[in-house]
Amino acid sequence: MITVNAPSKVWSQGIFYVGSYGEKDEATIHVCRMDKETGELAILQKVTGVENASFLALHPNGRRLYAVKEVAESNGAAGGEIAAIAVDPATGLLGDVTSFASTVGAHPCYVSVNEAGTAAYTANYTGGSVTMHPLTAEGDVQTAAAFIQHACEPGPAADRQEAPHAHCISPMPGTAFVCAVDLGMDAVVTYKHDGDALVKIDEAPLPAGAGPRHIAFHPALDAAYVANELASTVTLMRVDKTRGALETVETYSTLPDGYEGYNDSADIHVSSDGRYLYSSNRGHNSIAVFAIEAGTGKLSPVQHISCGGELPRNFGITPEGDYLLAANGKTGNIAVFRRDRETGLLSPTNHQLELNIPVCIRFGHI
Repeated sequence: MITVNAPSKVWSQGIFYVGSYGEKDEATIHVCRMDKETGELAILQKVTGVENASFLALHPNGRRLYAVKEVAESNGAAGGEIAAIAVDPATGLLGDVTSFASTVGAHPCYVSVNEAGTAAYTANYTGGSVTMHPLTAEGDVQTAAAFIQHACEPGPAADRQEAPHAHCISPMPGTAFVCAVDLGMDAVVTYKHDGDALVKIDEAPLPAGAGPRHIAFHPALDAAYVANELASTVTLMRVDKTRGALETVETYSTLPDGYEGYNDSADIHVSSDGRYLYSSNRGHNSIAVFAIEAGTGKLSPVQHISCGGELPRNFGITPEGDYLLAANGKTGNIAVFRRDRETGLLSPTNHQLELNIPVCIRFGHI
């Protein structure tokens, strides 16, 4: 039994976690180590027992790792699940699954945890719903206390927007609000976490047919950025942290001029210093790099670089900001790029790690 005391700080050892698709008896979560000097990667542990562990989150104290079980039904009941897994605070290695809870919806594809470590949130892609799960003092996940079903008319992209499809739910930093990004609704819906309830506060529309997927908040400005999967764009949104409201400001293409092939945008991250934004392209198979204008948060493109594989669904920037790791789902590899903190530019290190369908990267705490 792992007790909750001082926060685990396993990133000092270069520990990170990778979630992937696979059957229950296959290794769908890997504990990995990065050599911070060279960027070389190694697998330390392979974990089975969580089918299609497609998205991960860490408790703020680092003592629990959460993984969604992205399935249509589990244990004979409709809906996927969220799993809590014990983390050894000294090594970062994973122990037993300490708890499971239904997400009350099919194919959960996102999980996040609030800053207080008292609740986990999940987004169910199929059917378009979000849930809030209270967490125990040890970090174990409990039965969903709040369930919200989204609703919308069919959108312009008939094959993808025939219904709501919640793709992300993320806490708004420093507030009691959480933002749900729904690809089918073309909107970001803000809820206030009030006790055991999620109370709808705001619904911010995005361009029709954009297909919003993920959201990233600026660390200093009242700004957020939404990766629009279907339109291959990023939308800058102004954030009112007092009311929990968002407002569209400007939208930018994630593709270089002249590219006309297939593409879906996927993940999005802002550097910890707030100077650069990164977004992954599936089809063009690249990472788009943007400079962020101080004060306004507006973007200007500075680089498009090959992701080192195919279909980069997820990527991560190391806590110090020296590297970017791209999880290429189709080619089954994680490619390592050195990141220039001053210019934001990426360069290949030629280091990579082969994994079966890697789709989510989470770094241990500093």
